[in-house]
Amino acid sequence: MISTQQIAGENAALDLMLAHLTHDPQAIASATADSAACPTTTAYARQQLAGLLHDAVLAHPDFSPHHPAVLCPAGRAWLQHVTMHGPVADTVMALADDGTDPCHHLDDAQWIATYAISAVARIIDVYGRDETAERLTQIRNADFLPHLTQ
Repeated sequence: MISTQQIAGENAALDLMLAHLTHDPQAIASATADSAACPTTTAYARQQLAGLLHDAVLAHPDFSPHHPAVLCPAGRAWLQHVTMHGPVADTVMALADDGTDPCHHLDDAQWIATYAISAVARIIDVYGRDETAERLTQIRNADFLPHLTQ
């Protein structure tokens, strides 16, 4: 049985991605607070975002395990309009450059922000901004969380 904390964490993760996509500071603050409701909710939000980032990297048509998963121009252009600071900004850009986690010690809230922003940028690279919003909304409204590429 799925716990209410799991559902809350997964929903907060998707809400945070949608909020970043639309650059809505109030929605970002609300989703961030929702993801921090309790340690279990935080863990599920972080897990959901890490999984969606992974799926977005693999969904790119040029993905190959034989070269770095560098973020393409559409995602990079979107990132230029995202407000990020300090280690979150450094980590997002490191993930964009080579697709690997840099050696930063981030707290849960910083990892959640990093994964949300990075996943949105990667999904925009694959599907464009409008379809990204549609896909995230479909996942958010689904009774289950389907794989991103379905």
